[in-house]
Amino acid sequence: MSSIILPGDSLPSDSNVTSTKIGPGIYKYPRTQTLIPSAAGILQSPNPDLIYIESNTKRYVPRAHDYVVGTIVGSIGEYYKVQLQSFSPPVMLPFLGFANATKKNRPNLKVGQVVYARVVSSDEVECEVVCYDAGNARDAGGFGVLDESGLVVDVELNFARELLYNASSEVLALLSRKVQFEVAVGINGRVWIKCGDGVGGGGEQGDKVGEGEDGEEQGESDRGRSLKNLKDTLAAVRYLKMCQSRQPSEFESALKDAFKGV
Repeated sequence: MSSIILPGDSLPSDSNVTSTKIGPGIYKYPRTQTLIPSAAGILQSPNPDLIYIESNTKRYVPRAHDYVVGTIVGSIGEYYKVQLQSFSPPVMLPFLGFANATKKNRPNLKVGQVVYARVVSSDEVECEVVCYDAGNARDAGGFGVLDESGLVVDVELNFARELLYNASSEVLALLSRKVQFEVAVGINGRVWIKCGDGVGGGGEQGDKVGEGEDGEEQGESDRGRSLKNLKDTLAAVRYLKMCQSRQPSEFESALKDAFKGV
């Protein structure tokens, strides 16, 4: 099912059932449990139990179970303040909101560090995120503090959803054929990506090598590898930016253009 819909329009009758999972753009009226579209866009229902509206909005509204990439901007009480989007109010990340975290053993984060988190509550008063798996608090499940040698790039919200939820999308699959990388996609329109050892990776080891010809050669090799990683990461960022406005059939040419000269 795919059709254009506006706020207040009637949804298909089979969508107004209690077992239906709702996504962005759909509001459930508490008293009658009726589903009402709250945004203009394309109504999507990949299966009978899921319905949402695909729209290219610029403002991200946190919802429970969303995966997000955020930046630490401060702390208050027993929480870190995490910004999910520029000029948006920060959300709260508990000090103990990490896998196996205790009062004596927990990450000590600084302003500017980036985390990959999961939204657990998104009421109108306060939004809270955590960095552990939904089924097991002892398992990070891929969440946590992201390496500072990666880059964070802002993308359109609909493109972020495409990367995160569309298993048939070839954007990242094509990139993996070109370069080895790590990636964390946030539905809030932020993508963290690192190619190889990342930005600045590989240079520190060379700085610690002793003097002499062997040390100089090792240092040059590490600096060359670090520069290659930097170029690859910047090219990968260009590729992601280009794919936002390209058709799937043009992804391969976008990859060639982004890595031209690298």
